[in-house]
Amino acid sequence: MSVTQEQLTALWGADGMIRFPADRFGDVLGPLTPQVFPPGGVLPRDVPILFTVDVDVAGVQLFSRLRIEVGDAEPRIYIVLGSSPEDAQMLFCLEALTGAVVLLDLQTPNFEPVNATFAAFVEFLYRLGQLIGDDPGGRARAERAATIRAELTGADPSAFADPESWWSMAFDQLESTGR
Repeated sequence: MSVTQEQLTALWGADGMIRFPADRFGDVLGPLTPQVFPPGGVLPRDVPILFTVDVDVAGVQLFSRLRIEVGDAEPRIYIVLGSSPEDAQMLFCLEALTGAVVLLDLQTPNFEPVNATFAAFVEFLYRLGQLIGDDPGGRARAERAATIRAELTGADPSAFADPESWWSMAFDQLESTGR
């Protein structure tokens, strides 16, 4: 399944989304193909419990450019997409060259892969936004979450490769509510 801009607008409304300013990053972004970039270049402003564009960290703002060197590798450019509403020190960032989304923990500092592409990240937020918006609770929530996980695993297997990953833990929590 690939979410469309119309579906995103239907769920969050035009005011509930924000457009990624790709023109500001043309000098560092890799190819913006539909497989990498979300439809219309939009992402939600807020998905309860999971994501917010309200970045509240000193010196870092939404769409800030971070130049980070990991080990002996050349520095890479990461663009801040948002943060965890539960922990402002956890930033979702777009790896400019590859289009992958990572979670940067500013306290440790540590990177964790989240999605192989920006498009997959928005798809995951969309699918969970649907579940949150129409939450049946209990066993029905757990069953729907398991179905969504199976579908999303097909779309981006790397998101669930580590049982301790962001998405694995989020879905484990949702699926445990029916037990």
